[in-house]
Amino acid sequence: MSSTSLRIAAICLHTSPLEAPGGADAGGMNVVVLEQSLALARLGHRVDLFTRRSDPSAPAIVEVADGVRLLHLDAGPAAPLAKSDMEQAIRPFRAALSAHLHDAAATEPYDLIHSHHWFSGVAALPLARELRIPHLQSFHSVAAPHDADTLEAGEPAESAGRLPGEQFTATGSDLVVAVSQAEATTVHERYGVPGTRLSVVRPGVDVDRFHPCEDVDARRHRPTLLFTARLQPLKGPDLALEVLAHLDPALEARLVLAGGVSQDFADYLTSLKDLARQLGIEDRVEIVGSLNRDELAEAMRCAGALLLTSWSETFGLVALEAQASGTPVLAWGGAGGVREAVAPSGRVLETRDPDVWAESVQTLLGDADGYAHAVAEAREFAASRTWDAAATALATLYADVIARGAGTTGGTAE
Repeated sequence: MSSTSLRIAAICLHTSPLEAPGGADAGGMNVVVLEQSLALARLGHRVDLFTRRSDPSAPAIVEVADGVRLLHLDAGPAAPLAKSDMEQAIRPFRAALSAHLHDAAATEPYDLIHSHHWFSGVAALPLARELRIPHLQSFHSVAAPHDADTLEAGEPAESAGRLPGEQFTATGSDLVVAVSQAEATTVHERYGVPGTRLSVVRPGVDVDRFHPCEDVDARRHRPTLLFTARLQPLKGPDLALEVLAHLDPALEARLVLAGGVSQDFADYLTSLKDLARQLGIEDRVEIVGSLNRDELAEAMRCAGALLLTSWSETFGLVALEAQASGTPVLAWGGAGGVREAVAPSGRVLETRDPDVWAESVQTLLGDADGYAHAVAEAREFAASRTWDAAATALATLYADVIARGAGTTGGTAE
């Protein structure tokens, strides 16, 4: 192996990077971890992805692509677990990971460990310190403080260990890699991580998979509005329903809700259906569940607009994917890093008033020239963000951390 080729252990305990985003607890993080790993492999690095076995039939090792493997580790029941129950898997996952890392250390050790989400970091950081391997942490979402009274502050902690777990991994890792400047600022302010141990690598987009349709103007007529995210309160699908209800009926718009429901919000789908019925729009709402990547790309390039209604987003990858598809985005400006994912002239709204959203949708769709300009600018903005560029930036950070050596910032087992 050349001096510039790295062997990387990427930890993704609670959800497999191969899971389709939008289903259960899979989301943008799954896409980021997988696409960055594939792009790192194209640069000549080797990445082993580690996740918890949630299916007894899953093979021990999956050869994802040249230079990328996925390893299933036994940690708790080989069955899906709600995020609120996932803490029970941390210690057994750490034990299984420890065995693998120690075996590797005797033959071909990993150059660094990159943990994704706090579950992974709490499991892996003590092992990194034990083996003197640099440890990098990415959160992808940062929990709201315990006294937060609004979803705008972020995702409420799903279990008691999350806030101390984020503190532990944020302050104990050699580097925290955020997906946006907004997330980096949050980590700095809430956990006291200095700027010298914070870096930003924004996600990229597959501009070949996500591309515009040929007949752009056709999407303005009897338009389909698209919402794509896990169906839970944090993502705000209720606002998307209200926007549809406030549109001029003459527009003949419809709404597609694409996304799965996690175990922690099993009853939420019923409440959304009830709301659609109360608003009188149930016949114009289609709930399609989780879509695979190609299905999502097709839905995006056929949509008139994407509604990104989340209360909080560390970045908002779907906004970038929509824009690569030539689909204008309407997003709420209070959602953290979403401004960094939307073209400068994009429609980032400062209110959650559905009347204002509906007016913005109608203005966008009612102006043929303006819509064509928005489509072209969206595509141009997204085309400048590639996964290869993101991986190059990440590899530079890896090299810098390795050059400094494994950290002295803490990280003892809890």
